[in-house]
Amino acid sequence: MHSVLKTFVHSAMTSSNRVRWVFDCGNWFPSKNDWSKISRSIQPEEKERIGRFVFKRDAKSSIIGQLMIMKYLSQVTHIPWSKIKIKRDQNNKPVIDGFDLNFNVSHDENLVVFAGEQNNTVGIDIMRNRYKGGKSVNEFFRIMHRNFNSKEWQVINKGCTEEQKINAFYRFWCLKESYVKATGTGLTVNLKNICFVPKSDLIKNYFVTNTQLFVDGQLLSDWVFHEYLYDNNYTVTVCLNKPVDPINFKFLTFEELTNSAEMITDVDELYCNSFMAKSDCP
Repeated sequence: MHSVLKTFVHSAMTSSNRVRWVFDCGNWFPSKNDWSKISRSIQPEEKERIGRFVFKRDAKSSIIGQLMIMKYLSQVTHIPWSKIKIKRDQNNKPVIDGFDLNFNVSHDENLVVFAGEQNNTVGIDIMRNRYKGGKSVNEFFRIMHRNFNSKEWQVINKGCTEEQKINAFYRFWCLKESYVKATGTGLTVNLKNICFVPKSDLIKNYFVTNTQLFVDGQLLSDWVFHEYLYDNNYTVTVCLNKPVDPINFKFLTFEELTNSAEMITDVDELYCNSFMAKSDCP
């Protein structure tokens, strides 16, 4: 069964503890003042990590993800940005003490996506449906074969064209990534033992919610997956540990993302100059 979603919507900001956000970094060109403001609004360790990126594109996507996390936590908990303390749980997932909040970020190419939930485990992944590797598709599939169950490869290889096969590959990859991000296990697990069985094709601007998950041959019916094909260009998957209805994604502007931001570190002229001097992408 499909659940209809006409598009990523531009409605007013939700006050719900369940959110889905999107930011388009391709249309965002931060000034030095912008970068100074936002780099002072995130956790110091995240600022340091982002500063190590070689290209602006990667730094922009990463810092937007951190701003989404800070905005979500402040919006739901009513704690000022300067007082938010993010820790890591036993699975190395970020948490905030005293609140059963789960959140996850993913980005690919220009889009950054965020999912926030209360009392529900969540993972999210996005992939641009375009092969970017330097090898042939056949060689790429040969290398990646060990990460997929034989039943998944049957679905991938049903595609009549290379484009169809790549799109099916990215669909399964998003499913796997969203699941291991939700569980906190990451790619350390044997992905071949995680098998997804789609019951419906992805259709542009529709949610698909009936894909099944099998781990070591056992159906895990508690896990649900909200799959979405945005504009035929991006596959987005949200993994949840409790059945809930899909909710619309909302595009955020830079102003919406930062309107409640607070400065939590000092001005860092060198940091900002370093960012401005970087190339946009490889």
